[in-house]
Amino acid sequence: MKLPEKVLIDDIEYKVEEVSHKELQLSSEYLKGEYWGDTRYKQASIRICEGMADDEAKITLVHEIIHAILQERGFDQQNNDEAMVDGLAHALRMLAKQNPELIKQILL
Repeated sequence: MKLPEKVLIDDIEYKVEEVSHKELQLSSEYLKGEYWGDTRYKQASIRICEGMADDEAKITLVHEIIHAILQERGFDQQNNDEAMVDGLAHALRMLAKQNPELIKQILL
């Protein structure tokens, strides 16, 4: 999947890049589990694991965008709730996929 090069979140330009799975795991070693994406707030970057299926890459990008939005809006406690972020990512992706005209009407 061709990822966007950047995404603007509250006027902050987050660079989006694909990285190897190994690089992603090494940089997330202080966290438990397996990671397919991460957001670096100070560097304003979102990293997605390369080589994923398109749908998985899209949902991972949405997941990381939600993290960035929560961070920029000061929702620190909610930002640490991976289950909530993941649930929102899946729900937003399905909303957009199932209702493309609605998305155009209310968000564009």
